Amino acid sequence: MFWRLLRDGITDAHHHFAVEEALVRLVDEGESPPTLRLRQVRRAVFLGAMQEAWSEVDVDYCRTHDIKIVRRANGGGAVYHDVGSFCFSAFFPRALFPQSDAELYPLFAAPVIRTCADYGLTATRTGRNDLLVGGRKIYGSAQLAWYTAFVQSGTFLVNMDFDTMAQALTPPALKFADKAAQSVKERVTSLERELGHPVPVEEVMARLVTHFTALLGLEWTPGDLTPAETALAAELLAVKYGTEEWNLGTRRTYSTTVATRTAAGVVTLAADLDGDVILAARLHGDLLLSDQGVALSVLAQALAGQRLATAPVVVERSALPGAVKEAVLSLLAELKPGT
Repeated sequence: MFWRLLRDGITDAHHHFAVEEALVRLVDEGESPPTLRLRQVRRAVFLGAMQEAWSEVDVDYCRTHDIKIVRRANGGGAVYHDVGSFCFSAFFPRALFPQSDAELYPLFAAPVIRTCADYGLTATRTGRNDLLVGGRKIYGSAQLAWYTAFVQSGTFLVNMDFDTMAQALTPPALKFADKAAQSVKERVTSLERELGHPVPVEEVMARLVTHFTALLGLEWTPGDLTPAETALAAELLAVKYGTEEWNLGTRRTYSTTVATRTAAGVVTLAADLDGDVILAARLHGDLLLSDQGVALSVLAQALAGQRLATAPVVVERSALPGAVKEAVLSLLAELKPGT
């Protein structure tokens, strides 16, 4: 299976994600080949597609310290990045892999486990998308489906600035409700922290590619961005990923906010009520959904105008996975008629 191995050198976080969307779109259209993109960025916070920026990130701190904030198209939680670590994204027609979406997580994590073993470290899977070393997260992943195309992305922490990360991210306490660690700084680790000395990022990336080759049977042709990919990325940067509307959204306060934690992640429901009528609603969280949060957004819009007694019917009819539906139903049950 021949793939393009892409190192485009783009380190601006906004441009970086414009390229990500351009690639998946053009793979879907048959214009781009299956691609493994290795990528690093200058200091930035990556928000999950379904997260609320102002509650997950210290926006003022990031602006003061020139830390970019960018919203990804895939799900999951907010993460801090700098050039001390790296990510990979595998873009491919979904038909290339017979495995289920859930089975792709361990398939693409296997090369990371093997890379950790190269350094004498045992990485173990936890939940659906994370790898732990010494009980702390060293790797996380997420997925994005785009019609016939698919993206499996992963983040490998090599040399991390934990102090800046702790200042930039403000995750809710609920995120750590079932974990021994009670802060993001305690929860994650890096190769450098575990080994006690710096590790060249380029060396780790090279090892990872070697293990991708051996474990997934992939063969590589190094390549560059095509003119079509470059042009589409420039357009997406201008109209989407370079805008505050996409990255931060509108900062709005609702009269009631409730949240719960599920196996799929933290789910938050914010709402304004007039008596037992939901005037407006917003659903957000660090959920690992591959649809860019479309179903969550559609449900929030559908809840507007519903009475509390009829709102559960709307939830049941939504396209959300069962665990997320149950979470939203439990949050609706917590809402009390407003005035």
